[in-house]
Amino acid sequence: MAAECLGCGMRVTAGVLTCPKCDALLDEQTDGSVLHRDIAHQHETVAQAMAKLEHALQDCRRSHAVGVRLAVGRGVIRDEVMRQLSWLAMSGEILDFDHDEGNTGAIMVTLRRAPGRAAARRAAQNP
Repeated sequence: MAAECLGCGMRVTAGVLTCPKCDALLDEQTDGSVLHRDIAHQHETVAQAMAKLEHALQDCRRSHAVGVRLAVGRGVIRDEVMRQLSWLAMSGEILDFDHDEGNTGAIMVTLRRAPGRAAARRAAQNP
């Protein structure tokens, strides 16, 4: 599977971390999009939902999306997903997660910084 550098448009093979043309860090590039995955509303068991969680995170890592919105419901699956995401956040595998706009049955997981945030942060630090 090939990927494309958002900085210069060069196509690179999967697994390459830095663009050979412009030296951009490919894993950090994002187009600001968000993936949407329902991992709990097809009568999944907790184990099946956790497998779907891992697939959703892998899909997000392979894309240019900033994160993934997970529909998890309000029961046991949500509780287990929250525990797993807490561990992933503490280990640095994801940046952040939270209920999506107050909806306790949906969780927004952030894997990359949205475009423009780094520039805005630098500008605020250096007036």
